Amino acid sequence: MADSTGLQFVSPYAFEAMQKVDVVRLAALSDPELRLLLPCLVRMALCAPADQSQSWAQDKKLILRLLSGVEAVNSIVALLSVDFHALEQDARKEQQLRHKAGGSNGESILVSQLQHGLTLEFEHSDPLRRLRLTLSELLAIMNKVRSELLA
Repeated sequence: MADSTGLQFVSPYAFEAMQKVDVVRLAALSDPELRLLLPCLVRMALCAPADQSQSWAQDKKLILRLLSGVEAVNSIVALLSVDFHALEQDARKEQQLRHKAGGSNGESILVSQLQHGLTLEFEHSDPLRRLRLTLSELLAIMNKVRSELLA
């Protein structure tokens, strides 16, 4: 695996294994190489396959076995379950609301009342709420930058 200023890339061997869905070769990958492929592998393991053959069922079991020992898989599964279309619609509404209100942080479609500070709220929230908090903050920053550029 190549390393360029902290960026990690999928090796040609790992790429070919994914491309050909060669689970035996995938199982032979090192943990760092496998980590780069986690989103793809999680999706492969959880989505209904077009291939209903017995060999795919066996391959899927091996993929699930590979994933079972990786802690980050639960976070990826949670993110894959988010309704991104609804989230995008809410973000657009939030953007319009902020534009109409002149950038005030009073009302928010993405984030209801915070029980704790922003950091604690983020730490104690589920993945969807974390995405909503992050989007709300990004939109606030974008609005502030836009208003400063116009001033």
